[in-house]
Amino acid sequence: MANTLNIKKFALSSLYLMLVFGILTILLGYISGSYRGFYLSLTLGLIILITSVVYIPLIHRRRDDDIKGVAIPALQALWVTTSMALGYMVTAYAPYFNIPITISTILFVLGFIMLIYGTYTMLKISKVSRVPLAV
Repeated sequence: MANTLNIKKFALSSLYLMLVFGILTILLGYISGSYRGFYLSLTLGLIILITSVVYIPLIHRRRDDDIKGVAIPALQALWVTTSMALGYMVTAYAPYFNIPITISTILFVLGFIMLIYGTYTMLKISKVSRVPLAV
């Protein structure tokens, strides 16, 4: 029971962190001054934001003794948010989006942090819950 509760808290805190990263992405796009950069940041940020807002209550309502019931939606949400981090890294410096170098660098670093943290979180939840990553 304590193990499941710890995984539940870990999953929820990870999704709250991703939610903050999504909001930060939207704000960075807004201050970029480029409409293409703003739309890119808005798209990536909203996908993270909506995914987190949908899955946080879903995980929160799961019973504390149902480790697989907590792990499956947590892994699904983390797959989406971590995948969006790749979008930051691939598109941050693309000339098409015309994002200033400072904001591009911040987005790249933010994407890198999200990618590493999301991967670590998914591997930890998968290992403890014995739920495969491909859910």
